[in-house]
Amino acid sequence: MKRLPLKLLISTLFISTTFPAFAEVGGSSNGIGQQAQATPATRTILVKMDDINYSQKTIDVKPGETVRFVLKNEGALMHEFNIGQAASQLEHQRKMASLFKDGTLTPTGMAERIVWHERYGTGDSNPPGYPEVIKAKHDDPNAVLVEPGTTKEFVWTFPQAGSLSFACTLPGHYQAGMVGEFALR
Repeated sequence: MKRLPLKLLISTLFISTTFPAFAEVGGSSNGIGQQAQATPATRTILVKMDDINYSQKTIDVKPGETVRFVLKNEGALMHEFNIGQAASQLEHQRKMASLFKDGTLTPTGMAERIVWHERYGTGDSNPPGYPEVIKAKHDDPNAVLVEPGTTKEFVWTFPQAGSLSFACTLPGHYQAGMVGEFALR
């Protein structure tokens, strides 16, 4: 078997793992807009989150506008700022519920859990296995989680037309009224 030079192997691995990440950051084909870089933002909007409440129920935006949202969580629970249409937010609620169910997310933040794997071929039963730390993953391009007492920025370029809302899709939050509308004018 022919061996690849180490530099070529490293370059190949880097390129193969990097390009899919770059491809996902780009656009959105579902008509809700796309995440953007902070530099082209036309304005900044502060959105405060309290326990099951946003400081605004309606946010005016212009079609095609890029807005920097400063999201400040002043509550005791973790919240989400999810931009989308009602159907996609309903689907996202199911995903968030499953993350709570398996313990990956807690009411106040992202969790880590330890999974023990069996050791094979060592003939040694002590230790019984090796641990793997599983960290919570929330990589939706149209949403950001904000832990209690923290502030995060989220930049979004809006579509030319459509009906959009922002919501917290953590279990029970949407149902309790933690949702608002974007008025594209």
